[in-house]
Amino acid sequence: MGLSAFARGIAAAFAIFAILEACSGAFGERVREEVHQTVSAGSAPAVVIENVAGAVRVEAWAKPIVDVEATKYGYNAEELHRVAIAVAREPGGVSIATHYGRGVHGGGVRYRIFVPHDASLQISNDAGAVDIAGVRGDVQIQTEAGEITADVGLVERNRSIDLRATTGALTLIVAPGSSATVQAASTVGDFTSNIPGVTQTRENLVGARGGGTIGTGSGRIKLATTTGAIALRQHP
Repeated sequence: MGLSAFARGIAAAFAIFAILEACSGAFGERVREEVHQTVSAGSAPAVVIENVAGAVRVEAWAKPIVDVEATKYGYNAEELHRVAIAVAREPGGVSIATHYGRGVHGGGVRYRIFVPHDASLQISNDAGAVDIAGVRGDVQIQTEAGEITADVGLVERNRSIDLRATTGALTLIVAPGSSATVQAASTVGDFTSNIPGVTQTRENLVGARGGGTIGTGSGRIKLATTTGAIALRQHP
């Protein structure tokens, strides 16, 4: 069963490679269009981001504003025209979404988004990496194909961090003094941690699990990927 899972994981990784290359703009990026929009959001908004193809980068700053820098890209002007970006103020937060018109979907969007430090994040990305830094609220990220890297600072009290990928590595970085219960699982891939109290075990030859308690265990950290390595790190 372990070897079968490994074979499926390798096949999935190769199949998804072309998708990720396309999302990074390596193939078919002949035209592009820059989009910039800002929304007043308060000091602790809930920010929901839904993307289809392309990398998403989120950084925290001291302003009570969500600032969206986006690059639409595609093979031609028609593909660009089919891709729309919707940024809207919602009750309690801000939503940012990529929409495609009818027909064959082509092109994608790369985002760089600035949010208030105390924002919470809910991000879904079908194909493309997600990278966040500096956010102090709850974090929920899911990708179908793409790496997730999250530097989330101090995890304590009832804060929740949930990172999930189908095909892609996960890296979570927390600050010293964090307190959380940890659950981690990779079907095909390793799990490593440099934090005392977090254990690592192999599973079915090709997979790995990890878990444990950091500090008092008041917060919650969940990390899961089907194919990819998981790393949990603490800043020196």
